[in-house]
Amino acid sequence: MNINYFWHSGNDLKSGKLSSGMGGRFRPESTVSDEGVPQGSVCSPILANIFAHYALDDWFNMTVKNHCKGNVEIFRYADDAVICCENAKDAERIRVALPKRLSKFKLRLNKDKTKTIVFNRFEKENSKSFDFLGFTFYLGLTKNGMVVPKLKSCGKKLRSKLTKVNLWCKQSRNIYPLPELWKSFCRKLRGHAQYYGISFNYKAVQGFIFKSVKIFFKWINRRSQRKSMTFEKFSLFLLKFPPPKTKIYHRLF
Repeated sequence: MNINYFWHSGNDLKSGKLSSGMGGRFRPESTVSDEGVPQGSVCSPILANIFAHYALDDWFNMTVKNHCKGNVEIFRYADDAVICCENAKDAERIRVALPKRLSKFKLRLNKDKTKTIVFNRFEKENSKSFDFLGFTFYLGLTKNGMVVPKLKSCGKKLRSKLTKVNLWCKQSRNIYPLPELWKSFCRKLRGHAQYYGISFNYKAVQGFIFKSVKIFFKWINRRSQRKSMTFEKFSLFLLKFPPPKTKIYHRLF
C-alpha cells in the first residue's frame, strides 16, 4: 500500500530547480523535471531501497559472490554502500562490473565518492581510512598493541552538525521559554550521543556536547540587548539541569 501511494503521488516524485531568469536578472523561475526525486523528500530513501534491493543486493548475493575467489560482503544503507573484498582482483572486477549493472536500471555511481582502498590489519601502513554513515573508519591499536578497525565521528559531519546547532539556537532562542528550550536542546544532544556513542568515539561525542552547550550559552545571551545570564549563573543552571552524559551505547568488542 505504501509503495502504491508513493508511486502515484505525483507531487512527491517531481523534482525541480530555481533559476535567476534571463540576463542574470533576479526573476526566480521554477522548472519542474520528470526525472529524479526532490532532495529531502520522504520518497527518496524508500525508492533508493527499492531500486538498490533489485539492482544491487540481489545481484551481489546471487551472482557476484559465486564468481569471486575470496570472501566478499556488501554493507548498504539506502544509497550508500561499502563492499569488502578479501582478494584485490575481486575488488577490481566488481569495480568494473558495478557501473554496468547500475546502468541497466538507469542508475550511475557518484565517481567523486567512489574509490577503491586497502583496509587490511595486516597491511596497516598501506591502509587508508574511509567515511560511511557519519563515521570515519580507520585502523588503530589497542592497549595491547593489536591492530583493530576503529570508528570516530566524521570531521565534515561534525562541523555540519555544529553549524546546524548554531542555526537552531539562533532561530529558537526567542520562541520558547528557557526551560522548554533547554529540554528540546538536550533531546537533540541525546540523539547525537546515542548514535555516535560507539567504542573509541567517546572523546568526539564529549567534544560535540561541550561545543554545543557553549553555542547554546552564546545565543541565550542574545535574546535581548542585555545579557540574560552570566557564566556563573549558567554554571549553576547546568548543575541543576545537566546536559546528557557522554557514554558508550554501542560496544564493538
